[in-house]
Amino acid sequence: MPILTLHATAPAAASVRALLSAWLVPKKTQHLLRINKAVTIDGSYQNFNEPVAAGAQVTLTLRDDDPPTYVLAAEAPAIVFEDDQLLICDKAPGIKPHPNQPGENGTLLNQAARYLDPRPAYITHRLDMATSGLMLIAKDPLTQAIIDRELAAKTMTRSYVALVPAGLPASGTITAPIGEDPDDKRKRMVRPDGLPAVTHYETLAVRDGIARLKLTLETGRTHQLRVHLASIGAPIIGDPLYSTRPASRLMLHAAEMRLIEPLSSRNLHFESPVPF
Repeated sequence: MPILTLHATAPAAASVRALLSAWLVPKKTQHLLRINKAVTIDGSYQNFNEPVAAGAQVTLTLRDDDPPTYVLAAEAPAIVFEDDQLLICDKAPGIKPHPNQPGENGTLLNQAARYLDPRPAYITHRLDMATSGLMLIAKDPLTQAIIDRELAAKTMTRSYVALVPAGLPASGTITAPIGEDPDDKRKRMVRPDGLPAVTHYETLAVRDGIARLKLTLETGRTHQLRVHLASIGAPIIGDPLYSTRPASRLMLHAAEMRLIEPLSSRNLHFESPVPF
């Protein structure tokens, strides 16, 4: 049952409760921190309604009752950024983001587990196996929960680059709901009873009948970019499920990520070079 200690600096004068709320610490976690007196300000416990001075050192002590475990891969991931709470990796195409069953190996989470061992790795979002690019892994359950809330609040954003057949307008938004394909369990499809899904696209360049698009997710449905582009007649080149145009790989790359650093107000921005 690992004990985790996280450190932060109060950016402005506020109560303990207001600080934790501004940092998107879930209310359930705030409750546990309060009853366990597990938040200290400059080394001393304060009641949650008491003021904290700007610049004060805030320490949170957490217990992880059920840390995830993964088989350790033979190799470590390609790392773009690391701090005490985050590990941002550059996933290669053809590597699964996480295991689907106990004992499975060879995924990005297995690689991250090897690198972080004996510290656990916590998944925050996913990329399709065929997609390459930036993927964020949390080092503790509170950071995982904060990232989940940033994704829901859209303060964490992800942008992709894709190659599709030319012919789309310069920019646009796709708002088609996405659900399962009843004829193929591997696939998803646009259907009226599907989950809401929103994709924004911008044409960056057109050459030799191929358009390079920047894609921004407003939601995160399975295969969302692939299904949405196919639904408007511009399937991603090299997509084995939704396109008939072959290529050496799926031409989709998670190229950019923006978020607020957990337990901070600092904006973080990361990019991964597009390999096609």
